[in-house]
Order: sequence, then C-alpha cells, then structure tokens
Amino acid sequence: MEGQDKKTIEVRGFLQLDQLFKKRHWPVPLIIELEKPITGIELAEKLEIPTDEIEIIFVNGFAQAPHCVIQPGDRVAFVPPGCPGPYRMALGFYGKNQDNQYSFILKDKKEEPE
Repeated sequence: MEGQDKKTIEVRGFLQLDQLFKKRHWPVPLIIELEKPITGIELAEKLEIPTDEIEIIFVNGFAQAPHCVIQPGDRVAFVPPGCPGPYRMALGFYGKNQDNQYSFILKDKKEEPE
C-alpha cells in the first residue's frame, strides 16, 4: 500500500470472487475512495457483490466478520464460502464468523448416552 492515499482502500476477492473482479475488469487490487469508515457489508453493497457470496473478510491480513468496520487506508479481501476445512481454523474463520448465516457454525456437543 506504499504511496497509496490514506483516503482509499485496497480491495481484493479470493476464490470465486476473484473471477467476479476479473469479469468486471477491475484491477487487482481495486482502489476505492473512502472518506469515512464503512462496514464490510456496506462495502460489498457499494460494489454490488452479493452478501450471500461473502463468508468472511480479511482486513489488513486478519480474518474479520463481514460487519467489521473498515477504515480509510485499510487492505480488504472478500472471501466466499467454500474455503477448505483446515484453513478455516488456521485463518480464524470460526471465531470471527459465528453469526454469519453463510458460515459453518460450530454445534454444541451433545452428551452421548452411556
């Protein structure tokens, strides 16, 4: 982000969302003017990315829930559902995304009969 104006953000799409960026002929990264903070959901709506195609976002390299607030100067990446299991845990998807209906939800362990 060196040399980037602090009133902008870098935006990327991972997995199949990368294909959406290519289809729209967006550069990588897509630089968006951002005067004030915005949530990941608001940014997706602004870019016309369907929110049901977003499981989690990365903000400055850290997994965050889609409703996380993005500040001018941040680096953002949208991640769709479908990231393989082991990576979900390693990247922090579970802890940040339990209230997203498009995420895998951890179930409470039920007691097994003895």
